[in-house]
Amino acid sequence: LRALAAAAAVGVLNTWGAKGVFDWRSPHHLGTAGLQARDFELGGLTGADLIVATGVDPAEATADWRLAPVVEVHPSALARLAELARSDGLARRRAGEHPAEEIERPPLFAGLARVTQAGWARAGAPLAPTRVTRTYGEVLGGVGLVAADPGTAGFWVARTVPTTAPGDVFVSADAAAEGSAVAAAVVARLLDPDRPVLAVVDELGPAGRTCVDVAARWGVPIAVERWHEDADALDAEAHRRRLQALLERGGEVALATDPSQLAEVVAVAGRITAWGGPVGGRLRASRT
Repeated sequence: LRALAAAAAVGVLNTWGAKGVFDWRSPHHLGTAGLQARDFELGGLTGADLIVATGVDPAEATADWRLAPVVEVHPSALARLAELARSDGLARRRAGEHPAEEIERPPLFAGLARVTQAGWARAGAPLAPTRVTRTYGEVLGGVGLVAADPGTAGFWVARTVPTTAPGDVFVSADAAAEGSAVAAAVVARLLDPDRPVLAVVDELGPAGRTCVDVAARWGVPIAVERWHEDADALDAEAHRRRLQALLERGGEVALATDPSQLAEVVAVAGRITAWGGPVGGRLRASRT
């Protein structure tokens, strides 16, 4: 996918299960989509000459993303397509055609960046969700795993953790996947005991508690951070110190975040569509 994007000089809009396919600072990264109603529209698909789609999970792309002509390519064909794109680009340069223009970032990228960076600037308690996820990316990015259950915390992890590589982030697309964050953290530690992992949840339900108990019996310490309005309200430095200690020893802590930032991101990209959206004023996993 990276070779194709480079050869064709195009940007890539990824759903949240593919976070990290491009470093968040890459010129090919157009943003993460599928979480809000207007993601695909603002992500630049409306009016595109052609949408090349590959590996799209319908559970992560529930809104209409076919907003222009579409060609679907199986992931196994991407390497061959990249070769064809390189050959075509070389032929065009030999013919004296101008190189491709700089990749233009869509409105979604700019709008989310504005909200995200405004949260970065707020270092006081309670922290903005994007300040929390920035710390996750700084502490664990490129080496660790941030896994989150569907819900408020899962939305912000999927939306705004600054990823640098595939596998940095896991958030299930299954609305009923309570406990999936802790389960993913346990598996990651079993595969690599030295890898720092963090499970992020709104509540640690029965499935999550079971996974924590099993991990303890196996001698695998798991770090869990719950986002809850009645929890500790830490400033940015205190949160970073506590997170680093938590990753070293394992255990469970709770953190209060500023709920007002949710309205800011909704104003940019519309209502939340992931997992059925908000329930009771907060994002909850809706069970069917």
